Amino acid sequence: MVRKEGVAHIVRQVAEQGLARLMMRLPATRATIRAAAASQPHLYELCGAYGEACAVLDRMRKDLSADPAIVSEYEIICAEIEIDVTRILFGGR
Repeated sequence: MVRKEGVAHIVRQVAEQGLARLMMRLPATRATIRAAAASQPHLYELCGAYGEACAVLDRMRKDLSADPAIVSEYEIICAEIEIDVTRILFGGR
């Protein structure tokens, strides 16, 4: 059985990876993203979702047998999360 602390650590790790990826994709907003993610739990959770989606997308892009439609769907998901993050940061959510 996995302990709660272990799961929480994994969730934090995925969120931090997602946050890092977002900061690379949206370099002009790096400081804003980091500060907002630290103070807005829903944004931090969105970073985790982005990290997970990007990890799946990376694996599928390496898998030559991956369904192109699913790869495209994950590309759209990642792009939509980037848009959501931008709206949260600058559009007031």
